[in-house]
Amino acid sequence: MRKTLSRFLVVLLTLSWIPASPQEALLPDSILKTMRRVADWQLHTWAKDGMRWERNDWTNAAAYTGFMALNSIANDARYSNAMYSIGEAISWNTGPSRTMADDYCVGQMFSEMYELYREPKMIARFRLQADSIAMLPHQESLEWKDNIGLREWAWCDALFMGPPALVRLFSATDDRKYLDLADKLWWKTTDYLFDPQENLYYRDSRFFNRKESNGKKMFWSRGNGWVMGGLVRVLENMPGDYPTRGRYVELYRKMAAKIASLQHADGSWHAALLDSVSYPAKETSGTGFYCYALAWGVNHGLLDYDKYYPVLVKAWCALRSAVHPDGKLGFVQQIGEKPEAVDYNSTEVYGVGSFLLAGTEMIQLLLKHSGEKIITLINLTGQAKRNELIACPYSKFIKKAGMAGAGNFRIVNGMTGDEIPYQAEYRGEKKPQNILLLLSLMPGSKIFALIKNEAPERVAAKAYCRYIPERYDDFAWENDRIAFRVYGAALEKTNENAYGMDVWAKRTSALIVDSWYKSGDYHVDHGEGLDYYHVGFSLGAGAAAPYELDSIYYSRNYRRYKVLDNGPLRASFQLEYDGWNVNGMKVSCNKIISLDAGSQLNRIELKYSFTGKKILPLAVGIVKRNENGTIWLDERRGVMGYWEPEHEKDGILGVGAILPDGIHGMLVKEGHLLSLVDIAADRPIIYYAGAAWNKAGLITDAGEWIDYLESFRRELERPVEIIW
Repeated sequence: MRKTLSRFLVVLLTLSWIPASPQEALLPDSILKTMRRVADWQLHTWAKDGMRWERNDWTNAAAYTGFMALNSIANDARYSNAMYSIGEAISWNTGPSRTMADDYCVGQMFSEMYELYREPKMIARFRLQADSIAMLPHQESLEWKDNIGLREWAWCDALFMGPPALVRLFSATDDRKYLDLADKLWWKTTDYLFDPQENLYYRDSRFFNRKESNGKKMFWSRGNGWVMGGLVRVLENMPGDYPTRGRYVELYRKMAAKIASLQHADGSWHAALLDSVSYPAKETSGTGFYCYALAWGVNHGLLDYDKYYPVLVKAWCALRSAVHPDGKLGFVQQIGEKPEAVDYNSTEVYGVGSFLLAGTEMIQLLLKHSGEKIITLINLTGQAKRNELIACPYSKFIKKAGMAGAGNFRIVNGMTGDEIPYQAEYRGEKKPQNILLLLSLMPGSKIFALIKNEAPERVAAKAYCRYIPERYDDFAWENDRIAFRVYGAALEKTNENAYGMDVWAKRTSALIVDSWYKSGDYHVDHGEGLDYYHVGFSLGAGAAAPYELDSIYYSRNYRRYKVLDNGPLRASFQLEYDGWNVNGMKVSCNKIISLDAGSQLNRIELKYSFTGKKILPLAVGIVKRNENGTIWLDERRGVMGYWEPEHEKDGILGVGAILPDGIHGMLVKEGHLLSLVDIAADRPIIYYAGAAWNKAGLITDAGEWIDYLESFRRELERPVEIIW
């Protein structure tokens, strides 16, 4: 308690000079809002006035590193979209000089984007360039003459431009030669430019003997900021067991201690590190890089929190005070090679980059040390994940939360304060198996989910299922987008017997199963949608059946059901089918079907029991209409889609299925689109099937439906990562 109070008093004292509220300045949502203001000002300025420098110039490249950092926490696709557009505009090519570090600094953004989007074009040119750099001998002296900077990292700025680009390329490709090259050249430069007495870097060899007006050595703030920024970006992407990693950590800690000791009372670092009299104004590009690098070190356990937290608080508040009301960042020293004067109106894009890097790490530092119980969820793809349910294992969740059971906590977005809807998933068991979080995650973004010991808000039901004894043992289910049903034993005794999975076309987010069955008038659209999908004796919208001798072997309708979970965010149930004859072999089946809020597709888990054979051929099918429609068969990825012909005034249904674990063929036969797969006895397989109605307004044509299916398939390949 005494230690906590002491730390609090220190922080209050260090903040006493700040005109704005420090409490507000240090709230994660406040930091994010300030970052957005700065970033949006820069994007607007680029759009209005054009870029002052070439798109692949080092100036802009340094800014892009900040935009990528902001993208990682903002959950706003505008920033990744902006980087994508820039990459496209320059054909993902670096600057004109193929061996100068400045001109491949932009490779950092290219590699980061590639890790999200997996588009080879993003790194193809940079990789060829890096290969050519690796082939050079790199034996020249780093003395600043004969244009050495065009060939070697002979100035300290280069340690931000070159090494992080090569190490990030290693991270993207897993080709170790890029990491080894960066390591070799880093230490060549360090051995030449690092002053072990001061634990700082000279800008280049011309500065070895230069002095400031006060007689002290000339060490440039932003120059050493470039080094610190580059150092942590190398460490971030370097394996923990890399042979020289310990040297980097030692160097980093030495520089961190020195830099912290040179911080001014206003929280900033001025243009000259050892001469504050000649340069009395704060300088935000250097300050930004220092704040970023020091916060990163605390976040990764390399620096002591208690020692560096007051330094970082002062640094961030100094940076914040340099932001104009419209978002322009001031006090950024202009392009140069040594300390120079700076004022409130001085700005440049690399300063924006350092500011955004700093803010990103400050938010994570404040959350990490807030005392809150936090789960981090990361979308590591270029694929937007909208309204997706993320399953957190219940045992891990409760252990993290330090709580006894479900229902006595709320989950909050640590960045915005918004409550995150969740559901305890039982899967038919007495105790919860998972906690399901309903999230929207943009490309490359993360959400910090805070677990609070408070009563949660009521979650509106978005998924529902029910046995329908009043209508021939139907079983129906729905979410906020679409509805389905299958048929029970009672229907077999009527003239309208059907087999496959039926679709109810709905255009409301409200749950309608109960009201439609109650009215019985659901074959006419009264504003909410209707049932017009004709199933008959077919597989309908994605049911499965054994497939032998080019024939579908239909079972009878389901005999038993069990509701496993019934909303509010996921509905799941089990259906059992009694044994039937499949080419002389008795086969029985168990299905578990679940439908999530916001999804067009069901998750279907099948398990077939049979004896006499090791393998049972199976077909997942979509019934095909006699009229023309759009057919999509992607055998390689297991995606099957059908955009039906228009059904008079009722509109059009898109139907699809995804088999992620491999198939051995697709064909159009037996009145169906069929995906063929072999299954073993009592070994479950999982696939996805569902539909979309054009009149719902969410998916309105064949192209959009195919895009949805392919996008869904990509999400399955790279799910959200959970960090406990």
